[in-house]
Amino acid sequence: MKQIINELIQLQDLHFTLEEQKALTTDSYLKDLENSIQALSNDLPKEINKLFHELLNHYSTAVVPMAEGICTGCGVTVPTIMAYEIKVGEKMTQCPRCTRIIYYRDALPRQLKRIKSQHPKPSAGIARFSSSRLMIPQLNSATRDEALSEILMTMAEEGFVEKPETLLESALRRESIVPTAIEHGLAFPHVRGVEGGGLIFATGLKKQGLHFGAPKNRLTKIIFFIVIPLAASAFYLQLLAGLMETFREATSRNNLLGCKTQEKMWNELSRLTKKTIA
Repeated sequence: MKQIINELIQLQDLHFTLEEQKALTTDSYLKDLENSIQALSNDLPKEINKLFHELLNHYSTAVVPMAEGICTGCGVTVPTIMAYEIKVGEKMTQCPRCTRIIYYRDALPRQLKRIKSQHPKPSAGIARFSSSRLMIPQLNSATRDEALSEILMTMAEEGFVEKPETLLESALRRESIVPTAIEHGLAFPHVRGVEGGGLIFATGLKKQGLHFGAPKNRLTKIIFFIVIPLAASAFYLQLLAGLMETFREATSRNNLLGCKTQEKMWNELSRLTKKTIA
């Protein structure tokens, strides 16, 4: 059963990746992803494949980990006997409330705090998802892996995430499926499945560019690293679409790349996304 659970997790990741590629408006990998999804679906027992897709049609996630005896899909406390069965992993177990498939996983990395508004009114636009302290005007890194590590260390040092090394491993696994770098010097690396908090992103600039896996080996200059809690997949796709709409224009990209301080970078990013990210 553990093998089937691993295949379901992989299948779910492929579905997420397919939706991301659609949001990024690039079709270069769509057919390969669709073929991989079909092949993996065909390998599953029919009743499990049917259940998985029914759940995925109803929720953004069909397979979720148990964290400290709690279903991370809906937040219900799992009965003790059921929690033991999930940890043993000899049979497939569904949450008694939301019916998602639950699996056991060692302690999840956590997002340590939410983005908080400095004003009485709720935050709007990118202020809901980021902070001036998460802006990096000039990355020191020379490679993709170094850049991801540098951004994650900034997020950890500012107190927004824990276990940056674990998050880096997850980000690199995601990059191995399909690179998140696209045309126009943009990249959207991310980690799914952290515990707690809300969706959050940091932005790093590399004005000289670096190789991140973009089509035709083009250089990447603007990196949005996004940390996505288990319940925030819908917000993530909205954020991704808004960033794409904003930075499709060369003027927007050049304006952001011209910023030399965190504050200027934050103000420019806020201005540029004012109409595209609600």
